[in-house]
Amino acid sequence: MKKILLLALFSITLMGCNDPESAAAEASQLRAEQHPDRTYVGEHNYYIMESSEHAAFGRKKELKVMYQDFPRYFVEKAKEWPKEDLNDASSYDLPRFQFAWANSSSKDGYESGLKIWSMKTDGTDLRLVTDATIDLTAVRNLTRSPNNRYVAWAGSGGHKSVYDLKTGKVSDMHKFTSPLDMLWSEDSRYLYFDDAINSYARWDSETGEVSHSDLKVRTEAVLTENKIIKVTDAAVVGYNLKANERLFVLSSDRSLSDKERIFNVKSISPTGRFAWGSNQDYGWLFDTKKQTVKQMVDDFVPAQILGKDAHYSALSKMTYVTIVDRVEDKVWSWRAFSHGAMSGEGILYNGLANDGLWLKEDK
Repeated sequence: MKKILLLALFSITLMGCNDPESAAAEASQLRAEQHPDRTYVGEHNYYIMESSEHAAFGRKKELKVMYQDFPRYFVEKAKEWPKEDLNDASSYDLPRFQFAWANSSSKDGYESGLKIWSMKTDGTDLRLVTDATIDLTAVRNLTRSPNNRYVAWAGSGGHKSVYDLKTGKVSDMHKFTSPLDMLWSEDSRYLYFDDAINSYARWDSETGEVSHSDLKVRTEAVLTENKIIKVTDAAVVGYNLKANERLFVLSSDRSLSDKERIFNVKSISPTGRFAWGSNQDYGWLFDTKKQTVKQMVDDFVPAQILGKDAHYSALSKMTYVTIVDRVEDKVWSWRAFSHGAMSGEGILYNGLANDGLWLKEDK
């Protein structure tokens, strides 16, 4: 009887050893013991928490460098990484950055291909948005619909596609060489875009149809039902679309030369209340509600990405994140990825979450 019981226990032990779930759990526990500083995401990916670093802008503007811990991601297997989920409300309690990134060090064709990723403005909650861009050599422009459901990108030459996070469907809007500008309607139904030089079109998210449009769009713009506010090469312009009339023009200093007036960097806040334009020598902050222009010489921080009420801004390279509190003149900089490379520039979406504040606590 004792021999039978021993054999049974031995058999159970062997079964446990051969159980894939048990083996995975043991491997996970072993990794945790060997690398207590790592938080694993799947079997091959992890992140560690590292302190932010000193940021040098090379300008006279004095910013208080802030130090706190942010995630640094080590992504080797994108297939194991959680995808952005519209039904997960916890992902949308802060504004989010979106960007195209590739594991350029990988020899695997899938892993080294460009994919679109997103994360909260505090660096947490990295998500894979879509791998539909894997065959592209570059992503030149990105935009996200106001309802967060659709992400559109322009590849090399201006070829444009849209990915539906809800259905997983990819729609090719435009397959020919064209300018890069794209702009969503307020209700997320239409995506307006350049389909050729001085020619515009719109994609209908409900029907999938592409039709001609008379609306001249810019990526740095906000479109509501009856109004568009857009940043041009040297000004911010508002139009009443219903009445077909110009509402205002807020210009950079017309007494300057064309080289001094033209914007190399431009952005607009999520509501269109504030806009930014700058070049090597001058910076301008536009308040479209008060109809004011603040001109700065040298001692300013460029706003490649501008948050609600111009409270926060960011540089657009998300592998090394730099965000600025423009109200309190604070700056945070940290390395979001251990390796890999971005294509194009990052953008902001879900920008009104948390009342537009990018950090939950002011640290």
